[in-house]
Amino acid sequence: MPFVYLQGELRVFYVPLAAVVGMTLLASLFVAFTFIPSLSARWLAGGGERAMASGAVAGRPRPGGREPLYRRFYRATVGFSLARPTVAIVITAACFAGSLYLFDRHVTRGVIWGGGGDGRTYISILVRLPRGANLERTDQLVRFFEDKLSRLPEVEQFTSQVQGSFGYMEVTFPDSLENTGIPPAIKEQMLAYSHTFTGAEVRVYGYGPSFYGGGSSPPTYSILVLGYNFERVRDIAEDLGARLARISRVQEVDTNASGGFTRDRAVEYRVELDRTALARYDMTVQDLVNQMQATVGGEARVSHLKLGGEEVGYQVKVRDVEEVDVLALKETLIRVPDGRAIRLGEVVEITPREVLSAIRRENQQYERRVAYEFRGPTRLGDFYRDAIIDRTELPPGYSIRADDRWSWGRDEQEQIALVLVVSLLLVYMVTAALFESLRQPLAVLLTVPMALIGVFMIFFWARATFTREAYIGVIMMGGIVVNNAILLVDHVNRVRRETTLPLRDAVLQGTLERERPILMTTA
Repeated sequence: MPFVYLQGELRVFYVPLAAVVGMTLLASLFVAFTFIPSLSARWLAGGGERAMASGAVAGRPRPGGREPLYRRFYRATVGFSLARPTVAIVITAACFAGSLYLFDRHVTRGVIWGGGGDGRTYISILVRLPRGANLERTDQLVRFFEDKLSRLPEVEQFTSQVQGSFGYMEVTFPDSLENTGIPPAIKEQMLAYSHTFTGAEVRVYGYGPSFYGGGSSPPTYSILVLGYNFERVRDIAEDLGARLARISRVQEVDTNASGGFTRDRAVEYRVELDRTALARYDMTVQDLVNQMQATVGGEARVSHLKLGGEEVGYQVKVRDVEEVDVLALKETLIRVPDGRAIRLGEVVEITPREVLSAIRRENQQYERRVAYEFRGPTRLGDFYRDAIIDRTELPPGYSIRADDRWSWGRDEQEQIALVLVVSLLLVYMVTAALFESLRQPLAVLLTVPMALIGVFMIFFWARATFTREAYIGVIMMGGIVVNNAILLVDHVNRVRRETTLPLRDAVLQGTLERERPILMTTA
């Protein structure tokens, strides 16, 4: 029922799940109140008398028989807890506090989806060429990496996929190497090869236990800078990128990221004039610009001529003007006023630089995203990110914030907290009505933090990420563990009503009599 209070994306994902679980429970209730009693009346008639005659009722052993080892251990554990409740409470509280400490210190949480990976160690290589690149060129780059990987005996298998201007490779390793330092070394080697290409974007990522002590690739971050002046926002972003680059664990800083860490790069070539050289050749800036424009894009003006009595416009362009090579452009000959021909590279310097591939605005403010890769655990990466944001001084009207698109927002966290509180409140109300007591339901609710000990330790041992699905799973787990507690408390009350046993003996007997059905339903 509490899932109906969810809003937004959480409602889309989890209200249908709640509906399915609810219908399943209604169907099981219908079967439990109709089919099971009728079947039991037909098949088990007289079974109770035979069981009592054999002495096997209420979980007690047959005459001359011995209890199974697990049952004797369970009886001794429950007896010890009842005889020394203070010791049992201290031990349990210590287990809960210790598991919570490990969970809080070492488990990443707040991620929307996934984050833990599938436990494999592998490397992915992404090759992306500019739009319009042919398939053969992409395949050539992928084959280059295939040739390098085929010479490494440590690699178990690599698969490739090439499609248009995009190529993808996945490299796997034998089980014996998955937790060693060999996969990271091979990743760094592939990363070094990726820097030898021009005009192509090559990305190398590592996943699995060998990389950064967890179950995924190194965390990638992006920081948003917002303001009303485009140039000022750019300056703030570049200063932020320069400070990030001084951190040894930070790699691949990009102050022109257009969307997240995976981006479509845009490059422009800047021409810087050597005015001293221009003066030496008695050239003006306008003369140089006109000749460069004709070389790169053709003559600016449209001329006309008559063909067959019809006036036709035309422009003059250099051959292969669609693809201009920068080195060839520097070697292009231009005319100076005295009639001599000189190389263009003698009077200009042409340098590339990355620029924004798109302009984004949020509430009429320009948005600039600084993306980078952090080499280390996610918690340490979060610490560095928050520290550098806090130390960034901004002029009035400008803001900076972490881009947490893959993490929970505050609103979603509050909704989950509300669902958890309402679910516990409903459990308390139902059990209070069942037991006709305000204290006994507390015994039921205390099973929830006890079950969390196992949740905390499993995520700590598996080094998995506590994602949004895990929060939902904990809420549903609460419904399972309280069912077991309800069975126990209800049966202990029944034993006390039907016998004259003191409380301690009634708890021990009731617990042992319900041990087997609880294990069956839980399994």
